[in-house]
Amino acid sequence: MNTLHFYIAHGAGAGHNNPFLKRLCEKISEQRNHIIIPVTFSYMQEQERSGKRRPPPRFNTLIPEYSDLIKHEQACIVGGKSMGGRVATQLTELAMVKAVVCFGFPFYPAGKPEKNRLSFLSELQVPCLIIQGTRDQLGSYEWVNQQSLPNLVEIIWVEGADHDFKTLKKHGKTINDTISELATSTHNWLQANT
Repeated sequence: MNTLHFYIAHGAGAGHNNPFLKRLCEKISEQRNHIIIPVTFSYMQEQERSGKRRPPPRFNTLIPEYSDLIKHEQACIVGGKSMGGRVATQLTELAMVKAVVCFGFPFYPAGKPEKNRLSFLSELQVPCLIIQGTRDQLGSYEWVNQQSLPNLVEIIWVEGADHDFKTLKKHGKTINDTISELATSTHNWLQANT
């Protein structure tokens, strides 16, 4: 079933013009040999048009915006970077959604693990892959491993990566190396789960 369209939404502060997200979408597209559909929320479209940074609107307004884009699909994969992935996790009750992939899930706001977002994963109805850097300030390896996550969630850790998947020099990896690793992990997981 690897001809499913794969919708990928951006994070809160950077849209699909972001070099990381652009390259990631290209690499996944190459490996999966099918169409990646970028999801750009209307607030980000406005930001890109005007050149003025704007905060995202209330989170619950993004869910219907994303679901509206996939309503014509019979079967698809949804996902996103950070906030985009968090929105995607809220779409799994829709019949066409077969899997969710999150790149850098924002488990909590930076430095505030007590305000965690685990509830966003509690209602999942399809398999969910989270690819997370071990140094992610919105969900560190130590904190996440102490949580009880639903069985539908699988986490793949990227050693030394932060929330933007940048690694320390000592790991000897470029951002392109990391993007290739993300794409391969995504490809292998989707082959096994869709």
